[in-house]
Amino acid sequence: MSNRGTDDRTQRIVDAVTEVWKLPYRDDLLDDCLDFVEDNFDDYYYSSLDIEIKDLVIEYLSMKCADALSTADLEDMARAEEETKISSYQEADQGVW
Repeated sequence: MSNRGTDDRTQRIVDAVTEVWKLPYRDDLLDDCLDFVEDNFDDYYYSSLDIEIKDLVIEYLSMKCADALSTADLEDMARAEEETKISSYQEADQGVW
């Protein structure tokens, strides 16, 4: 037997999250996000349901992206790789091993 209030709350969360979800073909992440929002949503504290859910979606995606590589990270890695190659070539030219 289900609780109608819980079912309504869950459906409101699903509707609000899927409305702002912009990652097609990532239903696995959507499911995880829905679980996160469901676990962290406090509908007694927040007066605006949609704003709170959007904030939780942003929080979830921010946690997932915290270790993502930025363009600056990739450029720094490429620069470091290039410097390593140049250093290796210079050492080889000088006969240093």
